Amino acid sequence: MLLNERAIRIAVIHTFIELNARKRNIERVSKAIERILQHDEHVKMIILPQMLNGIALYEGIVRKGVKVNGELIPGPTVEELININRKYAVTLLAGPILERRGSRLYRSAVFISNSEVKKVVRQVSVGGGVSGYNEIPYIDSVDLKVGVYIAEDIFYPDVALALSILNPNITVVFPHFVNDVAKQQLMAKARALESRSVTIIVGGIYTHRQDVLAVVPTVVISEEGDDIERVDKMDERVVVLDINVRSRDNSMIIAERRRFLRVLKKLLQ
Repeated sequence: MLLNERAIRIAVIHTFIELNARKRNIERVSKAIERILQHDEHVKMIILPQMLNGIALYEGIVRKGVKVNGELIPGPTVEELININRKYAVTLLAGPILERRGSRLYRSAVFISNSEVKKVVRQVSVGGGVSGYNEIPYIDSVDLKVGVYIAEDIFYPDVALALSILNPNITVVFPHFVNDVAKQQLMAKARALESRSVTIIVGGIYTHRQDVLAVVPTVVISEEGDDIERVDKMDERVVVLDINVRSRDNSMIIAERRRFLRVLKKLLQ
């Protein structure tokens, strides 16, 4: 498939994630990455689902025998993802896992490139026993600017305002799938319009032993808030799309808005 010189091709993996099965989850996504790159060598970034380490991220899916302890970043899961990045030379954005930093727990997504963690993005708003983190969830890489919403952050207006000012090329949503997913999808459409960026809701099929805990749709939303592609079945799929990364119109970010963004960052702290 030909690629526009001003675009970056990314892939989103919609697959099964098993609780208490980190090794199988990592093997599954590693094989999927290998197939993607064999089919299309132009893919430069791959987005992975939440909870790859098999540890419950939300209280509503905790079952008897399910691990709920946090993991360090870097830790076993992230080290394996770094190895995958090194092997296939493809940038990874891994959905949030439960991270432990000292006595606190965070829902944290990881951006990996060139064999190292370039950015850890954590949920800003506080939810349940999980702490909020005082930093705008934004990845400013050389090739791509990415806004990230984790769980309840999709409802948090300060995060939405900050990302609309930062003007990302793409926005990625990792929904809180115990709460109302349909409502989060509607909010994602609004956020796509606000930030004027293609928005991806990253879903998957979440299981424990023989039980299906949730089937979360993977949805690609246009800058105008329309569905481009939707995967909501119990099967493994890969969504591939090209993101235009030409210099975007940053006319919104004039001096007054830059000043406001600095104030907003302080409020988040």
